[in-house]
Amino acid sequence: MLVTVPALTLLGVSEEPATLEGYGPIDADTARRVAARAPSFFRLLTHPETGTVLSVGRDHYEVPADLRRWLRVRDETCRAPGCNRLARRSDCDHCTDWSAEGLTAHDNLAHLCRGHHSLKHRTDWNYAHRGGGTLEWTSPTKKTYVTHPAVQMRGAPTL
Repeated sequence: MLVTVPALTLLGVSEEPATLEGYGPIDADTARRVAARAPSFFRLLTHPETGTVLSVGRDHYEVPADLRRWLRVRDETCRAPGCNRLARRSDCDHCTDWSAEGLTAHDNLAHLCRGHHSLKHRTDWNYAHRGGGTLEWTSPTKKTYVTHPAVQMRGAPTL
């Protein structure tokens, strides 16, 4: 059984209803009681307007399809400086590696073509998210380069 509960409802700040799989909407009090007795949680952060999954945290390495699509719109191309390989032909890379406790989240993922993905993992090139989809790359010689998203995604929360 899956119960989808808005975070603010779970915290008691909102009375927005939850959704019970196979049933439909349930009131906030019932949702909080169900959540209090749940043996485990699976957290999904969604976009407030579109419902697109923006983060699955540490629950999954694999990027959900709707988050991958959202990132593809945001990035449009490989996010390495000067690269124009299309995002649809690129990998979704965890900026902070999954093995180093990186999250599968919009603000820890960026499209990198296979060549730049390999470069990041095999050399001292690295990048950091600076908010709003902006990436700051650092070369092995410590020179920095900034790349901006093709599209500013309105309403993307900072986690």
